[in-house]
Amino acid sequence: MRKLKVAAFYPHPDDMEAQVAGTLLKYVEQGHEVHVVIAMDGRRGRGILPDQISWPEVVELRKKEAIAGSKYLNVTPTFLGIEDHRLVEDRSCYEIVITEMENLNPDIIFTCAPNDYHNDHRALSRLVLNVAWTPVFFSDTKAGVDFNPGFYVNITQQMPTKLKMLGEHSSQLQEQSVEALQVLNRFRGIQCSKSEIIYAEAFKLYKRANWVKAYELLPDDAFIPPVQIVP
Repeated sequence: MRKLKVAAFYPHPDDMEAQVAGTLLKYVEQGHEVHVVIAMDGRRGRGILPDQISWPEVVELRKKEAIAGSKYLNVTPTFLGIEDHRLVEDRSCYEIVITEMENLNPDIIFTCAPNDYHNDHRALSRLVLNVAWTPVFFSDTKAGVDFNPGFYVNITQQMPTKLKMLGEHSSQLQEQSVEALQVLNRFRGIQCSKSEIIYAEAFKLYKRANWVKAYELLPDDAFIPPVQIVP
C-alpha cells in the first residue's frame, strides 16, 4: 500500500485522543503521514479548573495540552481557533474548514459522528462532510450511544500510549471519563470476537459512490482489512 495522508478533524482539545488516537498511532507506526486539526479553542472546557481562571488562560492551557498529546504522534496540531459553541454552518466557518481541507488534501479523513452528544461535534461533522472529497470515517460516539460500527481497528498494543496521550489533558481529566473510555474500547474489542483483540476503536464509513472499498485505507497488521462486522 502506498503511504497515505491521514487527517483527523476534531472539535476540542482532547477529542482526538479519546476518539481516534489508537488508530492514528497505528498509522504512524506503519509509516503514514498523520495530521491533527482542532477546530475549537477550548475556552468553555474548564473541566476541573477553578472559576477564577480567565478564558484566555484556559485557551492557552488547552492548546499546550493538545500539543503535548499530539507529540506522541510526532505531529503538531493545527488550531483553527473557532470559539467553543460558535461553530455553525455559515460561510465563515465553512471557509475556515474548507481552506484547511484544501491545504492538507488528505487521502482519508476521521471526524466525529453526526449524532454525537455535543453540538460542536455534530456541527464539525457536517462541515467536514460538506467539504470532503475523500473517504470520511466517523469515530465512536461518547459511550457508544446510538453508534452501530461498520469497522474496527485493533488498538490493543496502542492503548497504553492512547491513555498517556489523554493524560496530557490534565485540566480535563476525570477518572470516570477515562474509565468509561477504557470500557468502551474494551467492549468494541469484544465485538471483534478475536481473543487477541482486547481493545478496539470503532468506525462508520460515510457511504458515497466510489468509496465502497474505503475500508482498505484503515490501518491493520500487515494491511489486512479489519474485521468487518457490519458490511
